[in-house]
Amino acid sequence: MTDDLRAREREEVVRALKEALCDRSLPPDVWRRLESEWADEPGDALAVGLRALADVVGERDRDLQWHQSELEQTNAGLLALHAEIDRQRHRTSFLDEVSRASARSLDSTHLLEAVVELVGSHGLADTMRVWTLTEFGLSCRDEPEREPDKTTRSAARTRELARDGGLRISVPLTAGPHVLGVFDFHRTTVEFGDEDLSLATGIADRVAVGLRNANEYEREHELAERLQRAMLPTLAPLRDLGLVARYRSATSGVHVGGDWYDAVTRRDGTVILTVGDVTGHGVDAAVVMGKLQNALRAYALEGHGPAASLRLVHDLLRGLDTPLYATAVVAEVEPDAGVLRWASAGHPPPLLHERDGGARYLEAEHAPMLGIHLPVGLRFPQHERELSPGSSVALFTDGLIERRTSDLDAGMERLLEAFRTCEADALDAKAEHVLRTMLGATDHDDDVCLLLCHWEG
Repeated sequence: MTDDLRAREREEVVRALKEALCDRSLPPDVWRRLESEWADEPGDALAVGLRALADVVGERDRDLQWHQSELEQTNAGLLALHAEIDRQRHRTSFLDEVSRASARSLDSTHLLEAVVELVGSHGLADTMRVWTLTEFGLSCRDEPEREPDKTTRSAARTRELARDGGLRISVPLTAGPHVLGVFDFHRTTVEFGDEDLSLATGIADRVAVGLRNANEYEREHELAERLQRAMLPTLAPLRDLGLVARYRSATSGVHVGGDWYDAVTRRDGTVILTVGDVTGHGVDAAVVMGKLQNALRAYALEGHGPAASLRLVHDLLRGLDTPLYATAVVAEVEPDAGVLRWASAGHPPPLLHERDGGARYLEAEHAPMLGIHLPVGLRFPQHERELSPGSSVALFTDGLIERRTSDLDAGMERLLEAFRTCEADALDAKAEHVLRTMLGATDHDDDVCLLLCHWEG
């Protein structure tokens, strides 16, 4: 076959290939491969071309299979990576929830209850037991009579996670050098793995910080309340009058408050009642409170009436080196005559509770709060009325009636209703009813003083 015939045959083969490809072009390297094969084997151009194409297709197929294998491995790796990222994100999100729950409350009981609920919803353990360290050793909050077992004691003693087989772990709650308790995690089927142990340790570490803060707050709050109570008087029993006092510290904060109450008896039998409130909290407020309380007692025992006593205390406070102010109400009762005299300086008015259940405030003109600048010669008003037999007089601080969620008028109306609905005759029971109605189980931001005086007549 001449070269011209072979050239025409190759052209026919090329044209046939292009028609078969529907005008789609082959890569340049494939055409170069065909040209090379035709140059090396000048025989049947079609056979040579088909064989060359078959070799190219085989090579491409092997390359495609290799790339497919690589792609499958890559996809599998990406899926595994995404699964790991999701798992880590879920783990981090859960630990963030634990951190928030541990920081949300300074009540250790509420804190631990919230964490137990979170662990239960997460599914880390089927059951969980919480142990806290007290002065008597480890104590189970839900089962006070239960004794810790060997695994729990080991975790507390070594400060490290302890295992009891594959279905039980005990994790210590450590904050700095202190062990605050132990978490016991239990499962019924699937054993704890390394990731579970790491998660349990992360939970315990976060809870320990919150528990330490809660414990410190509770200790400081208890100390402040004990100091406050130590500064308040013990009421002496009286023959002709019933007296009951109640003090409740604010449920938030650890500062000593400025609320006080007092009751003293003059030689002539007149009983003087005082309730007051120094602005602010802390040591400064407590110091001012002590000075005003003692001064009012002294002035009252000297024979000064309620208005005169308040004016003298105002002058005393103006002379002190303090930016604090105060409110106070002073009342004196003559048991033999059943006469009540009172004066107020910026303080809520006394409440009169009658034997028939009626209750009303003794609204009357009052002086400004103690310690502010007053015009020269300003008179402190004083008021007087007769008491009906079986009536009671209540003096209180604003912490009893003020709430963030309602205005002062609503609080005063609630207090009237609390007295009107009280069915107790005993003064102690009446005081508890009022506090229960006004405070309940809710938090209150201010200290509360309540002083009740009952005149039987």
